Amino acid sequence: MDFLHQLVKMIYRRRYWIVILPLFTTLLAIYSTRNIPKTYEVNTTIYTGIASGFTIESGLEGARVDWSSVKNGIDNLISIIMSKSTLRNVSLRLYAQHMIYGDSLRDNNYITAENFRSIYRITPYEVRQLIDKSSVDKTIENLNAYERSSPKNFVYGLFNWYHRHYSYNSLKDIVVKRVLDSDMIDIEYSADDPGVAYHTLLLLNSEFVKQYEVLRFGQTNSVIDYFRNELSQLEKRLKSSEDSLTLYNIEKRIINYSEQTKQVADLSAKYALEYMEVQLAYSSADAAVSNLEKRIEKQIKIIQNNTQFTEKIREMAALSSQISRIELMGRDSIIDRGISIGSLIKQRQDIESELRDITSSINEDKFTKEGVASVTFVEEWINEYLLREKTRAQLDVINEIVADLQDEYTYFSPIGSTLKRKERVIDFTEKSYLAILESLNAALMRQKTLQMTSANLKPIDPPLFPISPSSKRRIIILIVFGSTIAFIAGFFAFLELFDRTIRDKFRAERLIGTTVLGAFPKKFLFQYKRYNAEYEKIATNTLANSIIPFLNPKEGPDIINFLSVEDGTGKSRLTRLLYDYWTDRGLKIRVISWHDEEPAISRDYVISQNLSNIYDIDNYDIILVEHRALLKSAVPAGLLKEASLNLLVLRSDKVWRDIDKIIFERLTKSADRSPLQVYLTNVSRHDVETFTGMLPPHSFLRKLIYKILQFGLTSN
Repeated sequence: MDFLHQLVKMIYRRRYWIVILPLFTTLLAIYSTRNIPKTYEVNTTIYTGIASGFTIESGLEGARVDWSSVKNGIDNLISIIMSKSTLRNVSLRLYAQHMIYGDSLRDNNYITAENFRSIYRITPYEVRQLIDKSSVDKTIENLNAYERSSPKNFVYGLFNWYHRHYSYNSLKDIVVKRVLDSDMIDIEYSADDPGVAYHTLLLLNSEFVKQYEVLRFGQTNSVIDYFRNELSQLEKRLKSSEDSLTLYNIEKRIINYSEQTKQVADLSAKYALEYMEVQLAYSSADAAVSNLEKRIEKQIKIIQNNTQFTEKIREMAALSSQISRIELMGRDSIIDRGISIGSLIKQRQDIESELRDITSSINEDKFTKEGVASVTFVEEWINEYLLREKTRAQLDVINEIVADLQDEYTYFSPIGSTLKRKERVIDFTEKSYLAILESLNAALMRQKTLQMTSANLKPIDPPLFPISPSSKRRIIILIVFGSTIAFIAGFFAFLELFDRTIRDKFRAERLIGTTVLGAFPKKFLFQYKRYNAEYEKIATNTLANSIIPFLNPKEGPDIINFLSVEDGTGKSRLTRLLYDYWTDRGLKIRVISWHDEEPAISRDYVISQNLSNIYDIDNYDIILVEHRALLKSAVPAGLLKEASLNLLVLRSDKVWRDIDKIIFERLTKSADRSPLQVYLTNVSRHDVETFTGMLPPHSFLRKLIYKILQFGLTSN
């Protein structure tokens, strides 16, 4: 609170500086900015939709917003807006519009007449010939064709020189910033022409979207084209491989390789078992026939030599072979398909009956009744013989089938490896095709997302044509005024902190480190001159009242030592005023001053421990002793210790020096427990009021100021 109080007092003390100097600088700023050019400000807000906009990826489950990517995307968008290529296109289109729609006599929404005359005047004749009044786009094509990277080329220099409307140095002053952490960016621009400012942002809004699409779609389109080319090649390779497999299957008569090879293996196993069974039956029948032929050798030879018997045997063998083929293979490759197995079996049975009849007739013609016992063997022989022929026919058919199966094994073996190789090529190509197709779909989704993002780049606050100029002059004046006040306040605050001038109670106690007993006002020469006597009277009364608590009359006369570091502090005046003040009140006062006597040079003064050893002071109430300046003569410690009060008188307008500090520390040590106080002289009226209260005059304004300085804001 004390610091705030001192701050307010400091401001009041420097009030003339704080008021006059800012007013002077403000008037100077007003005069200096009287011809400042007018500026027209235009702004627009663009919604990007990078973070909150809905895209195809937004609907995917688990999709999250990557804020790092969002920040990167917005930073990239801002960089695109401020890129040289974007600003160059804006500059060229702006120039083309001005040359087409500008009017040298009247202002319009594109450019003022004055600015049009200025740009028209500096445009070379050959460049004017490039302006197509019917089309801005055609004009831009002509200008682009004319432009060369040369400082002498007007179109090239228009953007790279320092023109206030079309150059990069002017257009880069466009301010682009993100609105907090939102999806929106704010764009601001100011120019000395309302049409220029308005159309610059209008063109920028459309141009940066084009640049954004070119950059983003250019990358995506290249990726999509690559995937489409790869997909087309893989599709051709896949179709070629599949066609090759189909033709190979047709050529090799393959319907289902695995089933076909399985069937061959199953048949091979089946016919192997069948062969063993038939071979066993054949061996048994052959053994029986051989055994019976040994017993009835003569009858057998007669029967076998019979031509009719032999012919029937051949017919039966042929029929048995056909029947075996049909039974074993389920088909007949020898006879017509219209002939059934039943008819063949019937024919074979008939032949068997005929063979039995033949053998019976042969036996009846050649043998008598005594040979009846051999008939049984003949019948058994014919049965075993027929069985052997049947099994022989079956063995022949099975051997043919097994040979065919071996051919099938030989046929299918190389086909399997070829099919696997072709299927492996198709599988690899198909997987590659699906992978590329998936990547293409992802790229197309990314492209669609970019299209939706670009569609989101729309101004929610489009540029508005400025009607009145923005007042930069007012801002400049306010800045000058405020900065001057801040500089002055800072300067005086700096002085307040580092200045070692004693000046008032607050600074004295801070610098010296002891209590200030009071303050005596300086003499006023002008404004308050008529109040000097009254101020002196009030200050003397306050000083006397401040000394009273230190007096102790019961122990003899009270001694008050008036001390100073150097001459000219006003000690003599204070002792005289106190003498007069207390004498008027009936007190016996004695003043001892080094001006009247020079005790400091006497031996008695230097070695004395009491003032009574030098002077007769018993009959007085108060002894006022004015000592010589401490820089010239030290005061004996005994004289300091016996005093009721040691009063160090200091001028408030003097600096507190290092020597002052040393002398004060020495004085404090010598005084020991005797009171040592500081009293200030030549003090300003406001600082004296710290001890005396409000001094005259007591006008309304003075009372108000005093209340404010004392923070009595609500007091009566």
